[in-house]
Amino acid sequence: MKEVYDVIIIGGGPTGSTLATFLSRAGHRVLVLEKEKFPREHIGESMLPFCYDIFEELGVLDGMKANFTRKPGVTFANIDGSRSSHWCFSRVINGPQSLSFHARRSEFDELLLNNSRKAGAEVREEMQVTKVELGQPGDNAMVYVQSRQGEALTFEGRFLLDASGQDCFMPRMLRNQKPFSRLNIRLALSSHWKNARLDETLSNGNIRIVHIGGEKLGWIWMIPLKDDRLSVGLALNMNYAQEQRKILSKEHGAREWQQALYLQELNTSPLVMSILGEAEMYWDVVSNGDYSYYAEQKYGHNFAIVGDSAAFLDPIFSSGIYLGMVAAKMVAEGVDKILRGNDYSAVEKAYADMDGGYKVIEELICTFYEPNSIALSDLQDNGNFSYDKFESAYSILHLLLAGDFFKEPERYLRAINTLRSQEMIDKYKSLTGHLDAKMEQKVCLMPEMQ
Repeated sequence: MKEVYDVIIIGGGPTGSTLATFLSRAGHRVLVLEKEKFPREHIGESMLPFCYDIFEELGVLDGMKANFTRKPGVTFANIDGSRSSHWCFSRVINGPQSLSFHARRSEFDELLLNNSRKAGAEVREEMQVTKVELGQPGDNAMVYVQSRQGEALTFEGRFLLDASGQDCFMPRMLRNQKPFSRLNIRLALSSHWKNARLDETLSNGNIRIVHIGGEKLGWIWMIPLKDDRLSVGLALNMNYAQEQRKILSKEHGAREWQQALYLQELNTSPLVMSILGEAEMYWDVVSNGDYSYYAEQKYGHNFAIVGDSAAFLDPIFSSGIYLGMVAAKMVAEGVDKILRGNDYSAVEKAYADMDGGYKVIEELICTFYEPNSIALSDLQDNGNFSYDKFESAYSILHLLLAGDFFKEPERYLRAINTLRSQEMIDKYKSLTGHLDAKMEQKVCLMPEMQ
C-alpha cells in the first residue's frame, strides 16, 4: 500500500522549508521535494528587519547571527554617488530587530532546510516534480517525480503546497500565471565579487541601491557579504535589454551578451566602479528575467501556491524572502486547520492579507520608477521637485523599507500617494521634523548587536 503524506511541498527554499517546519511541528507528516542538491547558489541575499521574529520562531536566529553579516539600513544613490540618502531601521524599530541580515543564499537556504529536517520533515533532494494530479474535492494529490538518477517515483499527499519559487510549477500547470500590468518586465543580472574597495556605507552593512534612469528604468544593488564577498546585481527594463542584446550578440556571441551587458552597465556608474575598480568576479553572470507576475488562482480544495511561485514583484526593496516566509507561516496555520477539520477560513484570510501586502509593495515599486514622484536617485531639480524634499517626505516610509507590508495597507497606500503630489510633499515635510536632515545624510550607525 502506498504511504500517504499529510503534506507534500514542492521546493526546499526559504518558503518551502518554513512551511515544512511549522507543519511538522503541528504534528503532520511532511515531505519536501527539492530538485537541487543543497547547498546551491541563489541571488536575493538581503533581508528585511521584520524577518527577525520569524527566524527566532523557527529557531535559527543564533545560526543567523553566527554566520551572516548584519544590515542596519538602506542607502539610495544617484549613478555617480554625488548624492545619497540613508534609511536606518533603528529610527522606527527598537531593539535587536532593527538589525537585519545579508546572507549568502547557499548557506542560508541550507540552514533553513536542515532546520525543517530537525522539526521532523522528510526532505528528498535532487527530485524533479514532473506532474501533479489534483483530482476532485475529497481526493488526495498525486505527485510524480524523477530523481537525478532517472528513477520515476510517485507520492500521494492529502494536501500539496507549491513553493517552487520562480519555477512556478503549479501556476504553469494550471495556466493561470498573469503579469502585474503596472510593472515593466525586467532582466536581472548578477554575480559575486572579491577584493572590492568597500566604502563607509557598505563597510557598515547597508545595502546600496544605485538608480539608473532614462529608458533603462533600472537599478544596481551592492550587498556586502562575509568572506570578502560583494553581491552586485543589475536590473534593467527588458525592452532596453533586448535592444542591447541585438548589439552585443554580434560582438560577444549569443551566450556571452548578458555578461557583456552587465559589465557595460556597471561601468556607466562612477560610484560602482570606484568600489569595483580592482575587484574580480567569482563566477560568470547569472540571469533572471521576466519577473513580476502572480498566480490568478492561489489555492484550491487540496493545494496552495506560496511564496515566489504565487507572486513575484520587482526585488528593489528586498521583500521576497520576508513575503515568502510570512506567507508560509500564515498558510501553514491554515493548512493545519484544513487537515484537522476541513476549515478553509484561515487559508482564505491568509491570502486576503497577502493581497493587501502585495498591493502596498506594487504601489511603492511603481512610485520608485515614476520619474515625477519618488525618484530618489534622479537627483536633478526639474523645477517641480527637489531631492531634499523627496528625502524628507520619504522618511514616512521607513517602516515599509523595514518590511511592514501587512499592517494597515490602506494607510501605507495613502502615504505612498503623497509622493505623487508637490502639495502633499510640502505638507508631509512639516510632519517629519523628528528627523534631522543632516543626520539623515550620515551612514546608519550599527547598533549594538544582540
